[in-house]
Amino acid sequence: MQTWLWATVDRIESGENGQEFAVLVFDEGPELVVPRSLLPWLRRGMVLRVTFERDEAVERARRAEIAQRQQELFGREGA
Repeated sequence: MQTWLWATVDRIESGENGQEFAVLVFDEGPELVVPRSLLPWLRRGMVLRVTFERDEAVERARRAEIAQRQQELFGREGA
């Protein structure tokens, strides 16, 4: 299943370390801050269709990695 939302590039900001961020404002109001290095072509005022997809393979891999780290740290899962 795929879901998408509309967002507008509200502004480009610079962080303390000089890295630039794009601030996206969704039609529903919330904001999302994205490193500009991921989308260097963004410009203020652009309208984007933002897509969200579940990646079950990556989810399983991350859960397995967390379980392994818990095992290493605590000797059992979920401690």
